[in-house]
Amino acid sequence: MTPETYRLLHVVGAMVLLLGLGGILATAVGGAKPAAVFTVLHGIGLLVMLVAGIGKLHKDGLGWPNWALAKIGCWLLLGALPILVRRGLLPRLVALLLVVGVGATAAWLAQAKPF
Repeated sequence: MTPETYRLLHVVGAMVLLLGLGGILATAVGGAKPAAVFTVLHGIGLLVMLVAGIGKLHKDGLGWPNWALAKIGCWLLLGALPILVRRGLLPRLVALLLVVGVGATAAWLAQAKPF
């Protein structure tokens, strides 16, 4: 596959991940389990993003630059957010703001490659 295909898959994975997170945050009221479809979308989005992101790094021959490691940190946080909300460690509004902030940070890291 071409690097552009990996980039497209990475962006589609991000959209699926954010759709799943939005659904989880909207339906997980009072510690209740969110609808299964949103949990599945969250997991599929995480997997597609990881595979496509690593594939693009490999195709571009970049190795593991620091900005990519920072994006993996963003990926880990977005993956853990539903658990933190469900256990009551993070209010839903704070989690929603974190999703927007972490997503914007990951996009900036991909564009600017600051380090």
